[in-house]
Amino acid sequence: MSNPEPYWNVRLVPTEDADYISFLRRMADRRPSRGGPRAAGEVLGGLVERAVRQWLSKFVSLSDDRILVWEQRQRNGRNATLYREIDGIWRIDSESLCLYEVKLTFAENMERGVGLRQLEASTETLFASKQFKYILQRLVYVAEEQVDVLEGLPVLEPDNEYAEVGVIWAPPAEIVESARELEIELPENWLEPESREGPVDDPERDAWREFADTTSRERDASEAANPLAEALKRLLPIESNEK
Repeated sequence: MSNPEPYWNVRLVPTEDADYISFLRRMADRRPSRGGPRAAGEVLGGLVERAVRQWLSKFVSLSDDRILVWEQRQRNGRNATLYREIDGIWRIDSESLCLYEVKLTFAENMERGVGLRQLEASTETLFASKQFKYILQRLVYVAEEQVDVLEGLPVLEPDNEYAEVGVIWAPPAEIVESARELEIELPENWLEPESREGPVDDPERDAWREFADTTSRERDASEAANPLAEALKRLLPIESNEK
């Protein structure tokens, strides 16, 4: 029987969810580089994202359930379970959410609202769950100087629970302090474009190899839910095309 809805079985799960960890392990086995060099911008972006979540948590109560999961029919006619990581979710009440998309990027990208499409896609999928009536969208940009986003997108505080869409400016000095609270050391030039250029050695190479090497040992679901999952999820594309 075909499902009339474009998405179904929509739900939010924590990063430690056993099925999600299993998906990450499968993707780890398929990734050719297996802990090799990564793009500098990817590594730095992951560190900044963690620091921004720490900063946001000082204003709102962020949910641990920030992995969006849903079922969707593929072009080949098969159903697939898909995953998408949301940078931050504030559960305002039982029927209201606020989604945060964190970006460390260039001024021209912020001006055109980079990240908004990701928020819109997550919002559309979450509405299909019928659980939420109100979903707010927040772009979180880390920058010394603010720019005009999409010719007038309102600037909001992190805990604004009224505007449907808006931009939050995260002060770099406060992000550095939040990083320190997590024992994360950001590069001295982390705001400069050159800090995001070229490849860098994977700072979590050993964790990657231990986590990804599934051919020589088997783990049950409880063993898979461990701190390495947090490291691995920052290394992988989140959406699955599993058949």
